[in-house]
Amino acid sequence: MNQQLEREMLNSLLQSENVEKLSFARLIELVREEVSDFLPDGVYQVDPRNGNRVLYHSSRARRPHDNRPTPSEIPERECIICQGHTTGIIDVAELDTGFTFINKNLFPVLYPQDGAVRGLHFLQWTSSQHGKDWHNLSREDCAVVMKRLAALEKKLLEEGEVLLPPAHSKADRSPGFVVIIKNCGRLVGGSLAHGHQQIAYSSVMPRCFLDNRRFEQTHGETFSDYLRRENPPELTVKDYGPALLLVPYFMQRPYNMMLLVKDTGKKYLYQLDQSEIVAVAQGWHDGLGVIHTLMPQIGRETAYNVTTHNGPGAGLYFEFLPYTQETGGFEHLGLFVCQELPQRAAARIRDLIEG
Repeated sequence: MNQQLEREMLNSLLQSENVEKLSFARLIELVREEVSDFLPDGVYQVDPRNGNRVLYHSSRARRPHDNRPTPSEIPERECIICQGHTTGIIDVAELDTGFTFINKNLFPVLYPQDGAVRGLHFLQWTSSQHGKDWHNLSREDCAVVMKRLAALEKKLLEEGEVLLPPAHSKADRSPGFVVIIKNCGRLVGGSLAHGHQQIAYSSVMPRCFLDNRRFEQTHGETFSDYLRRENPPELTVKDYGPALLLVPYFMQRPYNMMLLVKDTGKKYLYQLDQSEIVAVAQGWHDGLGVIHTLMPQIGRETAYNVTTHNGPGAGLYFEFLPYTQETGGFEHLGLFVCQELPQRAAARIRDLIEG
């Protein structure tokens, strides 16, 4: 079944063609008008042992799922996104075939409500074509997708502070936190098979953001600068000029990768110039292409997360985290047992990219 969101359906869902031209007040109105049935509980706690933030959202347990494995003789499930059973679209851009678009998350982790936890939660669908994602789009299309992601990030960072509660500590509220992730596969939190990214504006600082900030304060340099200097050359996978794809020397799970932007004076996607956007998009294309090729080869169901580290202390870097090994009891204690050596992982990844 060749599923895709048709343009006629797109037009019926379109509320804005360009998020950059949408006022922030109108953006909040559109969220409140349409997203109201599956709201977060508005409560969060902090684990005093490690600073992990825990957001509570009871209704997310009722999210639809369409990516559970099915026997080959069973027809492909119909995709609710391709059928247009989704929220209004606030940004759209043409690709070589089809288009990429952004809409509101119907089950938002963050919502513009009163209280200590507030924010906004969006989805970027990599392509209107169901089977297309970073790994099998052209590099040019990947750059378009990345540029639209950067546009939403800029909107949220430059105008979103009005959502932050006045009582929030200064350390946690300026300039606010844009969280960009990708979940692919049922084993790692992905509920829908249609390729997408999640973008949230949060009044609550994720712990990793705090870790990156503390790293810079402690070491006098960003984590990206440190890793570029300390990571062994044989763990470099590919140099894109403005960006570098590598396997970290402390790889916790087989085939984990990091993509570093070399200019660590730039902390956000929207600050990147066109050459840097292209380099980052190519890194996503190659890194996720490796994962989609590699995981069936090693007998694993394709499942991975991508996390974006932006803001003070990070520089700007991305982690590609394939679900190549389960988490056991040692790992819950912070003692990771990895079933592959970083050197062998880097060599295999290079072979897949170059081959």
